Amino acid sequence: MNSSLTKNRLVLTKEKHLSFKNSVLEIWNQLEFPKESDESWRKFPIGSVDWKELQFDPKEISTTGSENDDSILSAEIIDSILTAILKYTPKDYFAYLSLVAAANYEIFLLDEGDSFFSFEEEGDQPKHSVRIFYLQKGKTSKTQIQIQNNHTSDHLHMSSSLDFFIAEDNSYLEILDKETSDYDLYRFRNVCLLTQTDSHIKYHYYPIGGFRSKLFLDAHLLGKGAEVTVDGVSALGGRNLKDLDMEMYHHADHTTSKISYKAIVTDKSHHVFTGNLIIPPNLKKVTAHQESFNLSLNKKARAEANPKLEVLAEDVSCTHGATVGDIDEEQYFYLLSRGLTPEDSKALLVTAFYGETIHSIGFSEAEKLDLETRIKEILVGGK
Repeated sequence: MNSSLTKNRLVLTKEKHLSFKNSVLEIWNQLEFPKESDESWRKFPIGSVDWKELQFDPKEISTTGSENDDSILSAEIIDSILTAILKYTPKDYFAYLSLVAAANYEIFLLDEGDSFFSFEEEGDQPKHSVRIFYLQKGKTSKTQIQIQNNHTSDHLHMSSSLDFFIAEDNSYLEILDKETSDYDLYRFRNVCLLTQTDSHIKYHYYPIGGFRSKLFLDAHLLGKGAEVTVDGVSALGGRNLKDLDMEMYHHADHTTSKISYKAIVTDKSHHVFTGNLIIPPNLKKVTAHQESFNLSLNKKARAEANPKLEVLAEDVSCTHGATVGDIDEEQYFYLLSRGLTPEDSKALLVTAFYGETIHSIGFSEAEKLDLETRIKEILVGGK
């Protein structure tokens, strides 16, 4: 792990927080391994995974932890973070696998301004990690996360991770999450966004590569005036499968959330997006929107969108929408008539599809160009 903020890095030992670990293990022991019949796993071929090839036994999990501790955080902050993890970690097998099997937990206290974190996963052995990014009251931070998986063999392998982003009162946190996986990787990832009173989290997700991946993103709007915005682009080729579940939980009045996600599929790839807005009774002045746009470049590629609403309050404004389609033929033939080649016409239309999403992020033009290059290399050979 390389970071511009290593001075604010806490390695959290399992031994130091025995009561916390006991609580985690108590929940872990009650969890069942997921099945394809489970609603959230019905699109993911969990039943056909060869766990032996992945060098992973779901029934034998090591819970031995690190003894390193270079904490600079106060006990109050640490206790607050541990309480949040215990309360808001979804009851998903792989989320708790990360909590139980990670060698250590890493907590990063975010500073004002820009920060960059790079995490590298090497080799074929299963990887398990827990990362917590914490922004204090009244601060503003733009944080870039780069997760890179590398291996040299042709064996299938796996990674599980749990990432928390916590924004305290009156803070603003914008995250650019660039996830790169090799084409033999099974990635199981949980991301949790927690916003307090008058805080705002903007989360941009750009996953590239991988063989099979499952993402659960849970956002909790905990205080009055909290906002969460989630967007991003999936670009899939080969036989890549990405299955994304994103849920917005509104807990307070005057909260606002938006999901706007795009996927482009080609070759024999398969993308699944499921979004859910959850608003309990008695909340007031809640605004929640979600939209999923999907573009297919090959008849053998598949894209699915499953928007959901669980709205039990009345004083709300909620919308949802989804589209799945091919390149617009009229636009395509128009570009051909203007002298563009078929390849350039296709590339221009694909770029127009995702370009607005990229250029809306609050990071440098160089970062935006890098995202465009990564997507083009997957979809149209870099053209």
